[in-house]
Amino acid sequence: MIPVVAMAILLATYALGEMCAQKTKAVLSTTLVMAAVLLAAFWSGLPSTIFKDAGVSQIGNIIAVMLIVSLGTTIDFAELKRQGKVVVTGFVCVAAAVALIILVGGPLMGRELAVAGSPIFAGGSAATLIMTTALKERGLESLSTFCIALYVTQKFIGIPIASLLLRREAKSFLKDPGNLRLYADAPELPAGSVRRRPLELPAAFARPSVYLAKLAVVAVIAYFASKLTHDYVHFFVMALLMGILFCGLGFLEKDILKKSQASSLITFISTIVIFSNLADTTPADVAAVIGPLLLTAVLGTAGVFLAGLACSKALHIGLGLAVSMGISCTFGFPTTMLIPQEVAEAFGTTPEEKTALTNYLLPKMLTAGFVTVTISSVLLAGVVVNLL
Repeated sequence: MIPVVAMAILLATYALGEMCAQKTKAVLSTTLVMAAVLLAAFWSGLPSTIFKDAGVSQIGNIIAVMLIVSLGTTIDFAELKRQGKVVVTGFVCVAAAVALIILVGGPLMGRELAVAGSPIFAGGSAATLIMTTALKERGLESLSTFCIALYVTQKFIGIPIASLLLRREAKSFLKDPGNLRLYADAPELPAGSVRRRPLELPAAFARPSVYLAKLAVVAVIAYFASKLTHDYVHFFVMALLMGILFCGLGFLEKDILKKSQASSLITFISTIVIFSNLADTTPADVAAVIGPLLLTAVLGTAGVFLAGLACSKALHIGLGLAVSMGISCTFGFPTTMLIPQEVAEAFGTTPEEKTALTNYLLPKMLTAGFVTVTISSVLLAGVVVNLL
């Protein structure tokens, strides 16, 4: 296929996915639409070489590492400290889900399937990239269909659960008039002092090209740091850790990817490379993973519920809220923002009640989604990948 035609088809698929997600308020996610369109296209005769022809196969994982480095620059440690119970609950819930999928699911559906799918349930694209890349390196490409199927459908597991439980939480919240007084106004955040950090560059270096170069430099450092551990700490996990470190030292700017003016292109390439394994996927392959997918969903959800129950008792938070924070691993942002807003609008009968519900639920769900999808899933994937 002509390279520019191949790239145009992939970009159009990505654009269609984003438009559908926007129109349906993320009910149909970008990745779900892309997977469905690409599968239909391949089964209708689209050349399986399209990813190679477009050049994304060669550069995809390189760009993905830069994306993961940039994720490290989005972490707000001050907010994580303020939401300590949320952080603990989110991490414990996804860890329990991963453990239950591997320990119980392994004997039932096969150890390799359980290991491959467990971190996918625990988070988003970064964990999926880690697992699909590792599967390809180990000659287990056949398992990638299962990973992608779980990745694109798992939000339909978590969204109904979180929506139902947050609605119950809202009813309970409104029964106590003291909650309205406590949460009627947005919380004031402590002001932080601005000081120059050790590796912070002069303002003259604040250019998109420099931002991209710095992301690449940190990605290189992450590569060699991973090699020093003999790859026990996965390259992508090290990229996240190095992103956090070099942002703290001032070498990388906060949320640097948005400043690079290349955010959309980098996100596109990092996303599209996940679907490269669909080129050789047959209808029989898709049918074969339905059983393991359902089992993974049941076990993962059970793990979140059990851990949520434990955290609710230990940390003195509502069970519904604890489970909702844990199950956020299956959908992440922007759904972590949309559900609390919808619940507040539905159950608040006055502007004061709506504001209080929003102030109570929104920061917790946003933090939970960040902890589960951005941090926990990557770290757990880096550990689990060594079990393949």
